[in-house]
Amino acid sequence: MQDETPLGREREQVTIKDLSAALGLSITTISRALNGYSDVSTKTRERVQQTAREMGYTPNRNAQRLVTQKSHSIGWIKGDGSQHFVDPHFVEVFAGVLREVKNYDYDVVFASGAEQEIISLYERYVKDQSVDGFIVELPQPNDKRIDFLLSTDIPFVVHGRENKSDRYSWVDIDNFGLFETLTRVMAGAGHKKIAFINGDEHYSFALERKLGAQAALADMNLPPESLKVFNAVHPMVHAGFQLTQKALEDPEITAILYSSAVMAVEGQAAIENSHRTIGEDLEIATMDDELRHVDLSPLEGRISFARAPLNDSGHALVRQLMKRVQGKSGPSGELIPGRFKLRPNLPAHLVPEQFEVE
Repeated sequence: MQDETPLGREREQVTIKDLSAALGLSITTISRALNGYSDVSTKTRERVQQTAREMGYTPNRNAQRLVTQKSHSIGWIKGDGSQHFVDPHFVEVFAGVLREVKNYDYDVVFASGAEQEIISLYERYVKDQSVDGFIVELPQPNDKRIDFLLSTDIPFVVHGRENKSDRYSWVDIDNFGLFETLTRVMAGAGHKKIAFINGDEHYSFALERKLGAQAALADMNLPPESLKVFNAVHPMVHAGFQLTQKALEDPEITAILYSSAVMAVEGQAAIENSHRTIGEDLEIATMDDELRHVDLSPLEGRISFARAPLNDSGHALVRQLMKRVQGKSGPSGELIPGRFKLRPNLPAHLVPEQFEVE
């Protein structure tokens, strides 16, 4: 005879009522436990969620939305520039986001449009309440998207920071500190003229990296012209060869800093053509976002790295946003830890204590 208890009953759709009967808990408690409310104890939430998995419960999104007033979706709106969707930095962050949202039973709603249409897209999603919050990437100083979202009540998190970062949640790396350190290390090793192949300084991350490099020179009483900056246009995927070639036209440059490992890899051909030798008459260091499809093994031991995984940023963006969506905290920020792997001849003692040295 078939077991008629709730745990053994075969149904087309297991409901919250079934979970309530199986666990001896009220429907309200079951609902709040499944939706992660903090007024339900951790032990009870885990018990409910485990039983839900065992019974094959899947939430009815329409019913869930009526009860919680949540869509269980987060929005990501991106400009539709021709290269934006093949940018490996974006792909790495997005992969982390997609993995993390599964832990919250959320989906990602992705939209794109021309730059002049972006604010109207945000307005549409806010008005129809089709998402519970937004991820905003690549902030610019005085970013109009952030200004708009701050004028609404909808939660959002920014990958990066600009001048209003005390008013919203964000995830970032220490762009200023990482490049201040790389510049200090190169100057401390005796390099009098350093090329910095940076990203697009219309974006806050690239501007902060340049400011960090300049601050290191000022602190060491070195003239500003010790640093020669070359800027890529976003995304930083095709500029490495040309900008390296341009930098090496100056024979006084003996060190190059790259804002992306993609550009450092592309720059290798230009270095070979210049008849310079890495580790002898040329020192190289790069930001390494740990992009999984970029093979840096040929450069290991030959150049230095400042490392912070972009995939970790994707996970952190979802965690920070869900705190806001669930009303668990006010605006807060999270720094993804950076670390350094320097060539043995470089002065590792110049790396501040907040950074790990491999």
